[in-house]
Amino acid sequence: MQEPVTRLYKLGVQIAFNLAIIVLVLGMFVGVWRVLANLGHTLTAVDTAEAFQTLITDALTLLVVIELVRTFVDYFEWERVRIHVLLDAGAIFLLRELIIKLYTSGYAGQEVVWWSAGILLLMLARTLAVRWSPPAHCESEAGGG
Repeated sequence: MQEPVTRLYKLGVQIAFNLAIIVLVLGMFVGVWRVLANLGHTLTAVDTAEAFQTLITDALTLLVVIELVRTFVDYFEWERVRIHVLLDAGAIFLLRELIIKLYTSGYAGQEVVWWSAGILLLMLARTLAVRWSPPAHCESEAGGG
């Protein structure tokens, strides 16, 4: 009884992740198109500061989407979620927010220190996760093999 339910669960997870990857890849193409379209807008814009802000925001958002796609693809490759890949995505997201706020002069001095400390902690956690990752035999067993 348990084996058919487990197979059904694994099939459901595979379908959900495949759909998520398709949506994220489409979003990635839309993001690339937006960056290219905004590049043209930047060249012809009257307000260049706003045009550059839009271009930077779209390009950094595209990096976050790329990291999310990488996380999903990595799940299929290893059949588990690897913490350092999630920490990469989190760090990219925090860097995106920090850069956008700095570009728009939206942060005071102490806020920048706190955001930088958060990014530093994520990168320290990522380094520790890579340094003490599970042995190769545990990785193959974690995948249900």
